[in-house]
Amino acid sequence: MSITNKKWLPHLEDSIPIEARGYSVSMYSIALEGWRRGLTLTFSNKKRRRSELIYSLADENKEHTFTVSRGDLTSNEAREICRNKHLTKEYLLAKNVSTPTGEVFQKDTSDQIILKYAKTKGFPCVIKPSDGTGGAGVIANIKTEKEFIEALEYVRYDLKYPEVIVEKFFEGEDYRVYVVGEKVIGAFIRIPANVIGDGRSDVRELLKKKMGERDKNPALFKRKIKIDKEMHNMLREKGYTLDSVPSEGERVILKSKNNVSSGGDPIDVTSDLTDEIKEIALNATKAIPGLANAGVDIMVDEKKNTGVVLEINSQASIRSHLFPMEGRARDIPKAIIDYYFPETKSVNEPPLYYFDLGNIFESIQNGIDKDIVVPAAPTGELSSTRFVVSGDIQEANYQEWVRSQALNLNLNGHIKEIKSGDASVVISGSVKSINLFREILKDKAPEKANITKVLEKKRTLPVKIGFEITNTDIEKNSISSKDGYYPVRVQNKSKSNKKGRSKGKSRKNNKALVDEKNIYKEKYKAITNSRSWKITSPLRKVGSILKGILK
Repeated sequence: MSITNKKWLPHLEDSIPIEARGYSVSMYSIALEGWRRGLTLTFSNKKRRRSELIYSLADENKEHTFTVSRGDLTSNEAREICRNKHLTKEYLLAKNVSTPTGEVFQKDTSDQIILKYAKTKGFPCVIKPSDGTGGAGVIANIKTEKEFIEALEYVRYDLKYPEVIVEKFFEGEDYRVYVVGEKVIGAFIRIPANVIGDGRSDVRELLKKKMGERDKNPALFKRKIKIDKEMHNMLREKGYTLDSVPSEGERVILKSKNNVSSGGDPIDVTSDLTDEIKEIALNATKAIPGLANAGVDIMVDEKKNTGVVLEINSQASIRSHLFPMEGRARDIPKAIIDYYFPETKSVNEPPLYYFDLGNIFESIQNGIDKDIVVPAAPTGELSSTRFVVSGDIQEANYQEWVRSQALNLNLNGHIKEIKSGDASVVISGSVKSINLFREILKDKAPEKANITKVLEKKRTLPVKIGFEITNTDIEKNSISSKDGYYPVRVQNKSKSNKKGRSKGKSRKNNKALVDEKNIYKEKYKAITNSRSWKITSPLRKVGSILKGILK
């Protein structure tokens, strides 16, 4: 699939900052959906890896807490059941949901006993950890005793999953179906790493192009397809090498496994789901008490229109639903927020805003000891525009002057040098403030800047909250600030009323945040205007600087 032919969600495209790409897409996209609807977004300061940050969304009446895609409407019981694959099977079988038969073996069970069971059960079979996640350690379609021994040793000793499940292999296509409440929202399959011939380019050239497309995909960012022994063997089986030129439209498979980490492509198949397969997914989630939303792995026999449930993930990644390599994206964040906050209305209309994640994560990792609230999304009569400015912008600290004017008018955007003497200024916010900024930019610039031309151009892409000075194409090397944008802390945030935040609390918190921001505004500006701040990497150091300021 060419990246230009993608069918992604318009309100998510160009809204995922570089720090949120990859595994963090799931968490970020759900948080973003709620934040854009006017819900208060808070990140808890528990030193978790970025993709699993704990975050909450709240209105004046209630608050819900999330980890990745799992919210607090999913019970602890459901979470524990889904973590234990064998226990999941017991619940599925109790509700007559089809699932492969098998046996769980504890860590003190010998390899010989496990092998004996497999031989009695018959090949082909599957080995997988009893408590693994993300498909780690799942070895399917094991056809011989020799393959079984190798797979068993690999899972138990190399991957260190001593407790394993052995079950009968079910022939079919591996579907991931996502369910929210009693609705199937999306489904995708994964195909192994591959390239599609154009009749001119060799496999090596096609692979380079494919990697370029994957890096433009927020879900697959930096997920490399390695040229290794497995790839050479796969090509050799077809009589190919890296220098072979496949015919136009020919798909050449490069790996045996279909997981995304090995270069697999997620392909949306939601429209192909039959009512029977949808019913299997829905019955599977109903079989687990207290399960609000989940990803259901189903092995589907497409010819017979039947399937068996392999696994249920209560904290499933949704990134492949949002950014498939082929097919249409499915708006799972909308479905989740609709389920948790049915009274809110999705407001994904231009201009679209998104928030910084890098500084939030750095603040958490550097030990600021309060919960971090993201400044509210702009509301009212809003617009965006872009200016191309020509002049001596480096000589007169022009970029700092522009940033100061934007912040004074509570505008969002960035300024970026696009070539020697020229800068691109993106601005977004209230129409009234933009009109004032336009006049200032054209008529009140510092004389030393020697501005010779100001051209205004249309701006349709989303804008990050705050105002940045960016002198590279990579967002993480830029200053990001709201009053320099920085995450602010909630003082004495109550955790006792998890699902019933009292009315008026959000307004009081917002006032406290504004007061706190004003106190530290001048200190922060002094830091960001210093020469040392500009020379060093502000994103890496912002957490430690904030820690000193906010203590």
